[in-house]
Amino acid sequence: MHDLTALPLAARWVLLHTLIVGPLLAAEGLATNYPGDTGIARDPAVLFADNFESGDMKKWDEQRGRVVMADTAPHSGTWSVHMPMERGKNTGGDAIKWFSPGADTVYVRFYVKFSADYRYAHHFVWLLANQPKNKWSGFGKAGQKPDGTYYSTGMEPWFAWGKNPPPGEVNLYSYFLDMQPDPKMPGKYWGNAFFPPGPTAGEASSAYRALPAIDRWQCWEFMLQANTAPDVADGRQAMWLDGKLVGEFTGIRWRHDAKLKVNCLWLEHYGYDAGDPTKRYWQDSQSVWFDDVVVATRYIGPMTAP
Repeated sequence: MHDLTALPLAARWVLLHTLIVGPLLAAEGLATNYPGDTGIARDPAVLFADNFESGDMKKWDEQRGRVVMADTAPHSGTWSVHMPMERGKNTGGDAIKWFSPGADTVYVRFYVKFSADYRYAHHFVWLLANQPKNKWSGFGKAGQKPDGTYYSTGMEPWFAWGKNPPPGEVNLYSYFLDMQPDPKMPGKYWGNAFFPPGPTAGEASSAYRALPAIDRWQCWEFMLQANTAPDVADGRQAMWLDGKLVGEFTGIRWRHDAKLKVNCLWLEHYGYDAGDPTKRYWQDSQSVWFDDVVVATRYIGPMTAP
């Protein structure tokens, strides 16, 4: 029998999670087999990859708003994609990629850099499960409880009403079958936030918060694993910064239809909109750059040196 009371709280969480749920998700990923990501797109587990070295966005199915190719200081190679938000001009930009038919378990890795003067965003990068015959079924559902035709989760920086320094702590912002309504707004189901370390949803701005870097490239990763049966809450999700697991969450019932698979990546930098809760911190503009995006059915991990 383990004497958990002798351990610090964080260590108790890790040990309990390992004993009850299973070992933490793999710390070594498929990127270790592809130094510099060379050839990674051909790996059987990879659903989509773009290092932007084409100098354009032709690999993506949709792009909207401010999406600009940039050849200054990319994470690797020559190009990255720049998505600025400019007050009074736009609400940022986004790019969408569908990878049909999708999969039950999907990981995404991307590199991101926030401008040196960055403050906060409203929404960020998402994985979505859309209906096979309606690729937009998971979009435009803010404030609604999923009806079984979609589910989604996004890895986002959260400002916690100013309690967190820019760009905010990472969290997973999720829409799923058993999500909770907003206690202050009856009938509204805004995304439920999951904060480190898990396995439950946790709380914002806690001792376990994970704060991303400003003005340097950083590896962000998250995953979504669907539940195995309609009445079984065995789904999970997790997130990493620079290859370090910072949150893993279990006991989630995403769907009641096994055919509803994760089939979309939404690379988004969104804010300066009417509903943006960070209004008091707005400035004239702020930017993010994205590079070296990979979507796969197994853990990817940070890029290794070529």
